[in-house]
Amino acid sequence: MSNPLAIATVTATLHHVLTHALPASGVNGATVTNLQLNDAHLPFPGINIFLFQVTPNAALRNADLPTRRADGSLLRRPQVAIDLHYLLTFYGTDTTFDQQRLLGAAIRQLHAHPVLGRDTVRKAITENPLLSASDLAEQIDVVRITPATVSLEDLSKLWVIFPDKDYVLSTIYIAGVVLIETDDVPPGTALPVLRRHVIAVPFNLASIDSVQPQPVELLTSPPTPLTLIGSNLNPSDEVTFTTPGLTTTLAGTILSSVNDTHMTVLLPPGLRPGLNTVRLTQLAPISASHPFAAPRILSQSNAAPFVLRPTIQSLAVSSPTGAITAVLAPPVGPQQQVMLMLNQLSVPASASVPAGTQPASFVLPASPHPTETDTFVFDYTTFSGAGLPSGTYLARARVDDAESRLETTALGFSGPLVMIP
Repeated sequence: MSNPLAIATVTATLHHVLTHALPASGVNGATVTNLQLNDAHLPFPGINIFLFQVTPNAALRNADLPTRRADGSLLRRPQVAIDLHYLLTFYGTDTTFDQQRLLGAAIRQLHAHPVLGRDTVRKAITENPLLSASDLAEQIDVVRITPATVSLEDLSKLWVIFPDKDYVLSTIYIAGVVLIETDDVPPGTALPVLRRHVIAVPFNLASIDSVQPQPVELLTSPPTPLTLIGSNLNPSDEVTFTTPGLTTTLAGTILSSVNDTHMTVLLPPGLRPGLNTVRLTQLAPISASHPFAAPRILSQSNAAPFVLRPTIQSLAVSSPTGAITAVLAPPVGPQQQVMLMLNQLSVPASASVPAGTQPASFVLPASPHPTETDTFVFDYTTFSGAGLPSGTYLARARVDDAESRLETTALGFSGPLVMIP
């Protein structure tokens, strides 16, 4: 970065560069000055350097933000990034083309040397003792000189500032970027590293192609494990599950792994019926010298979906209240939709049923459940305004898109059953 002498140093360096361009013009006695256009000592013949505008550098104007912490202490030294706009004017005798020869020499020199090199800046500082404290030569980015495209209208507006001066041959160059930094006391350096903990582990990106079985029941005996089928299934990875309504993951247990393509995992408690997911996570090993460090995730597999069936554990009918109470497992989350699906299996002998009538099917919604629960009440008296017909029904519970399984025998479906009186 540079101190406040940077702007003057750029002008002095530009003066130095153009002075070395004068011999190529062939104009005898030509000099270089850096004066106001209304100054009485403008060179004749010669080149004048006039800094007429300073603008923020578009690329680096906010590169130093933020500069302070919330408590006001210095985070980093503030710096301002600016571009300097110079008007180069050329003076001499028109009949001998002095102005044009000087212009040709100047633009050739600036095109051949568009960068104010560090050695050139140091020479300019040496020639100007007032700039001996300048540190522009140590700026991280060097200053570049580029010609500006300016319309005749804009150039004429610039010359209007000096109504008592006639227009002379001129051109505009931009010098940037100039980085000026404050002299605030810099913040303290970070503490040195006492010990380095570098651990190299192979990168393992697991991929789960399918999950078997589909769907799965949680309350079988023994519990049904999941089989993950894919590639790079590493038994040292962690297996986690997501379930409807929970924002946290549940940790599972890896039972076995075969040829990194088949892995058997045990379902964790806490899963809810419906669409669940399973994934593998590769963690960086914990250093023995820093055992309390939080584990870092190196890679994760895709989240593979599977359906967890609900199980009807009991059904009870209350004739006085006209309600069916069902106990499901596992418990259901508060945002999940629960329905009881009934398929008529038989009707009482006293009931009058027309010949050829198909067994009836009904869907009963559960009463609202604001918390996680396994008990649900279904009102069957108001179904279709008339209630359910008497008879025996096969019952299935549906939670979201997952349905409970029906019991079967060699003769067909046998349960769960509910009898509506």
